[in-house]
Amino acid sequence: MTEAALVQKLREAEGLVLIGKRLQRLDALDKVLGVPLYTSDIVPKDALRVKVVRSTVPHAVIKRINTQPAKQMPGVMAVLTAQDIPGINEAYALLPDRPLLASTKVRCQGEAIAVVAANDMQTAEEAADNVTVEYERLPAVTSPVEAMKPDSVRVHDSGNVAKYLKVRKGDVGEGFRQADVIVENTYKTQFQDPTALEPEVGMAWLEKDGSITCVGSMQTPYYVQTGVAKILGVSPDKVRVIQATTGGAFGPKSDEMPVDTCGISALVAQKTGKPAILAYSRQESMIAHTKRHPFVITLKTGAKSDGRLTASEALVVSDTGAYASLGPLVIIRACFHATGPYVVPHVKTDAYCMYTNNTMAGSFRGFGSPQVHFAAECQMDELAKKLDLDPLDLRMKNILRPGTLTATSQLVDEACGLEECAVRAAEAANWRGKRVEFARDSGTFRRGIGMALMYHGNSLGPEGNDYAYVHVLIKPDARVVVRTALTEYGTGAISGLAQVAAETLGLPIDLFELDRPDTASCQETGPTVASRVIVIGGRAAQIAAEKLKEKILTVGGALLRCEPSKLTIKDGLVRHTGDERQAIAFQEVVEECYKRHVSLTETGYYIAPKCDFEPENSQGTTYQQYTYGAVVAEIQVDTELGVVKPLKITVAYDVGRAINPLSLEGQIDGGTIQALGYGLMEQLIHTDGIVVNPTLGDYYIPTSLDIPELQTIIVEYPGPVGPYGAKAMGEPPVDLPAAALANAVAHATGSRVFDLPLTAEKVLLGMKRKP
Repeated sequence: MTEAALVQKLREAEGLVLIGKRLQRLDALDKVLGVPLYTSDIVPKDALRVKVVRSTVPHAVIKRINTQPAKQMPGVMAVLTAQDIPGINEAYALLPDRPLLASTKVRCQGEAIAVVAANDMQTAEEAADNVTVEYERLPAVTSPVEAMKPDSVRVHDSGNVAKYLKVRKGDVGEGFRQADVIVENTYKTQFQDPTALEPEVGMAWLEKDGSITCVGSMQTPYYVQTGVAKILGVSPDKVRVIQATTGGAFGPKSDEMPVDTCGISALVAQKTGKPAILAYSRQESMIAHTKRHPFVITLKTGAKSDGRLTASEALVVSDTGAYASLGPLVIIRACFHATGPYVVPHVKTDAYCMYTNNTMAGSFRGFGSPQVHFAAECQMDELAKKLDLDPLDLRMKNILRPGTLTATSQLVDEACGLEECAVRAAEAANWRGKRVEFARDSGTFRRGIGMALMYHGNSLGPEGNDYAYVHVLIKPDARVVVRTALTEYGTGAISGLAQVAAETLGLPIDLFELDRPDTASCQETGPTVASRVIVIGGRAAQIAAEKLKEKILTVGGALLRCEPSKLTIKDGLVRHTGDERQAIAFQEVVEECYKRHVSLTETGYYIAPKCDFEPENSQGTTYQQYTYGAVVAEIQVDTELGVVKPLKITVAYDVGRAINPLSLEGQIDGGTIQALGYGLMEQLIHTDGIVVNPTLGDYYIPTSLDIPELQTIIVEYPGPVGPYGAKAMGEPPVDLPAAALANAVAHATGSRVFDLPLTAEKVLLGMKRKP
């Protein structure tokens, strides 16, 4: 985007009526009143309850599965194994490495082996306990670094590397020769569980024509349709998938889990002829579904004595568990962002997605970015310490600005508000004053302040075809329906699509309503991931609304006997722009359209431009636009107990254009709190491949008592892709808080904790190691 184009985008905002307004979500009142129906609310009385028999060991050959005792139990209607699958025994997101039901080998705890269906849940659970599996135990590898060794246990016959990617820019050896200071450290992150409010659930039943209908908690209905059809051995048009109201997702409900729950329920329905529902318990969910990837990141950074960066060398190793899921795409994003949002002339990054015998990792809000930003931002503070520079000053010397190049040699355009984010966050938090004030603390309680900056590539970029379809329909009563296979699961983004369409059409938002995602009435539109609903789906909604507006103005022009180009839609009227006395009610124009058989149903299709980059060394444009941000965290450390108490978190994000600031702030607050848990307390612990804390009694997430003061600053540098310049904002809020908290702890204690979460034990040990 040129500077002139940016100015034009800013000017366009002056005439906006709904964009930028704090509007209530279209489904807000229904949510408060408890109107939405979740999958478990609509179960038929005769539906079978389904329970899965899962592996209790991390790696073994299956010698025998004894289902007879379960089959003989009263009330048991089916006990199924891989041999009962009529189609293809596969349930994977990317690489063909994962069966729906294991038949010869299990590679992790919790892997599905058999399915029991009974008339009630108690019988189903008892029957599942009566299915016995005889194993021949195999050695297991549970460290991604160990999995890289040539003599390591092989999780798959093809080896343990699910994906390797590299970035090569300049000559990293020359960059380090130019450096006056070199800092090298290793950082580690943990498994984080998404803990969506609603665990995974899927229901299915047979229709009279032999087709299958599935209803479930999910992010991507068409992905579920394809997966279920493959399992059943039928064509996709024989499977209808409807997204029920979904109680949170955060990523795992876009990958294998909805295929598992709907696919297994559909398999039972096909075999028995009865409706079936599979609903995970919390413990089952935490073991079976995908988590955030643990990373081991070694960073070597060189800089001149004045703080200018000269070189970055990174080894990024992720643990994707026993199956790849979307780990190969997660490592792509991590690889491209590993330097942080800084200008580095010479870059060498090697990134590996490794198989282990741990439970599966996959999609999770942030998608590899929180891990690498934690390492990059801690590294910047360590470098500042060695150079005796203020961490803010070091960052400001090196941040991405328009005209600079990223690690992949992408030219940063004018839609870059990173500098303003950093400056405004620092000023709002009184960075310089509190750095001095907090350094004077002594005694048991000591305060610290830390900063972190980020950039986050929007939407899919090189991770896949980035397109969307959105259908907009004006009904005879002039109400407007927005329908898409993009899904709502708590973000409010689908209401944002209606807001975009309303702005484009010139209609009040209270005329709009949202339809349920359903493969029978929506076109396949790509996954609801990567914060792409507003950016990509918003453009599709805008295009559909523009088509409808053209039709309305054409018919309005005929009625008013003037050129359509002279008309606009405003205040419920189709008006002449030069003479407002020439006007007709919008309702009348709609009725006339129906009389003339002018279709008022339009489909908007948008596909983002291809990213032009050279894959061998990952050089070029990797994402068409970026979200930028800065976070400042203030904490207090109890030096006797090691307990870290967050006091205040100040955030500033360049959102491009705030479609709905109210919804946007909700996303930022939610992401900040989720990242607070990631930084301070959340850790799904594996011991020899077994999850030892798969309940919310032992896996700690933030409560209202843990949440500090939150301050949000919105910065707007309109981007070139999203509607009205909007940028992605669902995921970026989780990228930085953990890093800012870690830097604040280091400021308070004088010692660095190099691995997450920042538990009291680690903080105390760090202080004891301090010289």
